[in-house]
Order: sequence, then C-alpha cells, then structure tokens
Amino acid sequence: MFIKKIKIKNYRNFNNFEMEFNDGLNVIIGANNSGKTGLIHAIRLLSSPSDININDFNKNNLINYKEKYIDEAPFIRIEYDIQHEIFEEDTTDESILKLLPFLGMEKMAESRISTEKDTKYNIFATIQATFCLDSKFTEEYKKEVQDISNFDDYFLMLNRYINDYYLWIYTNGKTETNIDSKLAKKIFDIQYINAERTGTDVAKEIKKDISSLLKDSEKKREYDALISELNDNLKELLEPSITKMSNLFNYEKNEIGLEKGNISITSQINSKLSAEDSYITEVKDTKFNYNLPLVYNGLGYNNLVNIYMSIKLLDVKKGKDFKILCLEEPEAHLHPAMQYKLFKFISNLNKNNKLNQQVFVTTHSSNITAVSGLDSMYIIQYDRQGEVSDCFQQSLKHQLTDKDDSTFKSDAKNHLNKFLDVTRSDMLFADKIILVEGIAEKILLPIFMEKLGYPYEDDHISIVEIGGKHFEYFIEVFNGNPVKKKILCITDNDFKWFNDDGENCLFKEYLEYEAPHLKKLISRYKFKEFKIVTQIKGGSTFEDELFIENFKNEDIVSSLFGLPLSDTMKEFCKNNGFSINNWIKNKELIDGRSIKLISKYLDCYKKKIELDPENQEFYEKLIFSKLFLHYSSNKKGDVALSLITDKKFFDDKDISKLIVPGYIMEGLEWLNQ
Repeated sequence: MFIKKIKIKNYRNFNNFEMEFNDGLNVIIGANNSGKTGLIHAIRLLSSPSDININDFNKNNLINYKEKYIDEAPFIRIEYDIQHEIFEEDTTDESILKLLPFLGMEKMAESRISTEKDTKYNIFATIQATFCLDSKFTEEYKKEVQDISNFDDYFLMLNRYINDYYLWIYTNGKTETNIDSKLAKKIFDIQYINAERTGTDVAKEIKKDISSLLKDSEKKREYDALISELNDNLKELLEPSITKMSNLFNYEKNEIGLEKGNISITSQINSKLSAEDSYITEVKDTKFNYNLPLVYNGLGYNNLVNIYMSIKLLDVKKGKDFKILCLEEPEAHLHPAMQYKLFKFISNLNKNNKLNQQVFVTTHSSNITAVSGLDSMYIIQYDRQGEVSDCFQQSLKHQLTDKDDSTFKSDAKNHLNKFLDVTRSDMLFADKIILVEGIAEKILLPIFMEKLGYPYEDDHISIVEIGGKHFEYFIEVFNGNPVKKKILCITDNDFKWFNDDGENCLFKEYLEYEAPHLKKLISRYKFKEFKIVTQIKGGSTFEDELFIENFKNEDIVSSLFGLPLSDTMKEFCKNNGFSINNWIKNKELIDGRSIKLISKYLDCYKKKIELDPENQEFYEKLIFSKLFLHYSSNKKGDVALSLITDKKFFDDKDISKLIVPGYIMEGLEWLNQ
C-alpha cells in the first residue's frame, strides 16, 4: 500500500498542486523555499492533522481575501490517492479492511487482474481531508468579514476563527461520503525525521513500540510474571544488605528526630522498572571494547545511526499496514562520502524491492542525487512570477519515458544515470544551467560572468561540462518540463578550415556552415527557455575564438599564445610578433620540432589569400589562432587555469583585460534577462 498521488489546495506554497509518487523511494529536490518541506508536512497531516495554524494557509490567497473569501471562509484541502495490491488468495492481509470506507466499491470489478498464476486486485482508494470552518459559523464569518477593510484586521479575525471554529472533515474522495477521522488515522504508520535530529529520536520510537506491545493483555501478563520473579530473586540475593540498612535506621531514628515526627524508614528493592525505560542504545568501540551512550558520538554518526535504525525499524514491524518514512535533509552533519554511501544502501534496497516502505526524502545534496537514480527523483519549484504563485513539479521518471516507438528518452536516461555524478547533478538544483563541452569553458565562464557584471552566485547558475556533444541527453530533462529552468548551450561549430584532402575552406563557406549537431539541437528543442550559441568571429572552438577576439591586444595575445609553447618558441614569438611576413622571413629560426607544422600553416595562408584576398587580415588571425589551438589542444585545462591565475589576463583592479568572445557574451546576456 502506498500514496500514489497527492492533491494539495491552499496549503503553504501550494495553491492548486498535484503530484504522483513511487511505491518505494521518492527523492524530492529543489531550491530553498521551493516547497519540499511543505510537501512532507502535507503527507504527515495524515497522522497528525491537528498541526495546522493560520501560517499554513497560502498567503497569496489570503492577501486577496476581498476577492476570494467574502462569501466563503478559506480552507485547506489535501487529497490522497492510495494504491494497494492484494491477491485473491491472501487471507492474512487485513489492510483492505481499513481502506473499505475510502473505496469506490463499484470499481472493484475493474481492478481485478487475472493471470494463469494468480488473481489480484489493484485497488485505489481516495482520502480527502479538509480543514475548514465549521458550517455553524458560516453566516457569522460572512457578516464579520464585510466590516473589515485591511488585511491585518482580516488576519487577526481569521486567526481567531481558526483557533475556535475550524475542524477537520474526512470524506471518501470518490463518493463524497463523510468518514470518521479515526478510520483514516488507523491506516497509516508514518515516521518523520526532521533536519534537526539527535541520537535519541529512534530510541523514542522504539520505546513507543514497546509500550504499544504491552497493551496486549497476554503479553502484559507475561511481562508482570517475569518482573515478579525478578523481584523475588533480587530480594533473596540482597536480603542481608536490606536488613542491615533497615536496622541502622531503626537504631538511629531518634537521634535524627524521626521518631517524634511519626516517620519510619524501611529499605527495599524497587525492581519494577518500566519496560520502556529498560531500552537503551549504546555505541561500542570495536578496537578498545568499551561502550558509550549514543548521544556521546558526533552529530554525523548519530545522524547516520538514526536514519539507518529508522529504516530498519519500519522494516521489522509486522503486518502489511501502510508504512511511510519522511526524511528531511539526510545529508545534515554527514561528509560527502558518508552521504553517498548511506544513499547507495537505501537505493539498493529500493532497486531490490527490499525497502518494505514508502520513503520520502528532501535534499539539497548532489551527492545523494548522484546515486539515487533518475526514476526516484522529483524536481519541485515555487513560481513567484506568474499571476497566481504556485508550486510545480516534475517526475524525472515520467520526463524520460518514451511515449512512442522512439527509444531516445530511454537512451537519455541511461546516459544520465551513468554520468550524473556529483558535479553534473548540481544542475537539478540550479535556477539556470549552462551546458559546455569541455573543461576550459567551465573554468573560465565564472570569470567572464564577473567581468560582465552578471550575478553568478545570486542566480544559482550551474555550469555543466558534458565531456562531448551529447547535449540532447541533458537538455531532454527540461524539454517541456513544467519546472522552468533557463538552459544555455555553448558549443563549438568545429568548422574545418583545412580539409583532409588539402583544400582550403574560405570565410564565405564558414558563414554558411552549420554543424550537424547544431542542426539537430535547433530542430529538436523549441522551448523558449533554451538557447544555443556558437562561434561567430571565425573560430571553430572556444580556444581559437578567444584568440581571434583578443588579437588586437598584442600584449594579451602574445601571453595567451605563449601559455602552451616551449621556451624556444616563446622566444621566437617575442622577436617576431604576430606578423605573417616576419614568420615567413625568419622561418629557419623556428624550433626544429615545429618547423614542419608551421610551414604547413604558412602555405595554407598563402593559398587562402590567393583565393580570397579581401579577407587577408582575417586569415592572418586565423593562422595564429589555429596554431594556438594546436599547441593547447592536449592541455586545455592547464591553459584555462593559467589564464585565471595570471594577472596579465585578469586582475582584481582591472578585470577587463581579456575580451569575452562575442557568442559567449550573447549567451550570457540572454541568460541574465
């Protein structure tokens, strides 16, 4: 049995919200104040419906009380769709009896599934819980609200009504039949672990179980018999000491003034310790063989033990009743490796159908999402820009499920499940995402954004290096997704200026060229939150476009060109500058290892200006940029790191030394809008 769907109306961030869940692990991710905690508390209201106050009502709706709440008092409504699978032959599963008041019995026949092996029922029940004004006070509310002219007065009035006249009403959501609230509460066994937890939380839960166990009359008799036997044995063992102490008091009672007060002192053993207090949790040091109370450990280890025991506690409980664990921010106090290992354990339980409960997890940890698996993850977002503010969500399982004969979404999911490491999974939490091919762009983009005055940290931008050109797998996560995130794709056009057959490509061909992967991305993705940019000044990669853009600044470009060069080539560049004529004239002075390569490029230059003399100045830039690209191709990361650490390029006082490539500037301007 599990919650298949929840519908939330007018509760906290939720105006009119619905969300489907898995029967096992559900990992809910999103930015701060996106609605994650509110969703967990909406689930918890099944077992603790009294935890409601005026601050739980959607504030955006309350502010508009003159439009919405003149003729009707505000209410909170949460609807839970419960799914339960039961086999026809199973006579031990009594959970169905608890669900009966919430079933639409006319649907039972439709839920019957028969196979050669067995027959089962896939049953759906709906519990509708409404926190609303008692109908006896409706007219009183309507009269009073007419005389209110400002929100502060309305807030005070409503708070009084909520405290005095509001109540919970439970109905069968399918038939609108009123149901006793006690019947709903009996179905659910919900354990909640909040983000602020200690090592005693699980102990309290176990003690409650012990107390509940002793409510069984037979077990209570067994317990009392054992305690009585223990008392008799202790009295026999300790009788000499007890007698000695009693005699002492009797002998000296007058000396201390007890006799005049008609007070007598006796000594006895009180072994009647409550069963709940007999349970303790300790941690053993396996190296030195000593025990310590659990609370004496660090917060991280206590957190880990607490979560593990909570999962196992629900697991060992007998019966098939509805079990839920709500876990907020399990990463609290855990270092990254421990986060990863803990959730690998939980994910493996889920994959192997051994979780034995429905688990809801809220998290900000990319370490947890990296191992949870896309099928378990949900993104949630609070939209404050629309006419009516509300929360939106997306199941990544649903998002990446093929809806036709294509296998593209499945391929994307398989790719992402393999490569959604800690760094890449950060994009799921971000408000804006920049997808880049390689390490150089990832390193330099934050510096470029600072130079342009764009708020990198304020906007929570995630820069994701995908390590190739499979942008579509990452973009697909957000294609048509109700959770809106701006996606900027920065990619290389990879134009071949020098063909393998020795032909020289010219500038006009460059202007007409569109790379195959660019065509595919542009045709596939049409949503307005997506933009793709590529080189526009003649470069075919990020590195050579950067070189071309900065070519007029000889100091910058010479330092840039020199980063990947040998000392001898650096000296040659220093003496000859960036003049093709000088390089041709002094070619014999070039480093012997480079002469063959450079001669090839110089010959290409001659051919290009013969074919296209109008663009001679551009081809001069191009030749040097292609040489720079060649020398830096195997050490792009090192070159990028050298750029950001060298004051020739970036200085705290003058960050404007290096010109940002035009296509990157275009993309960042769009992202910042």
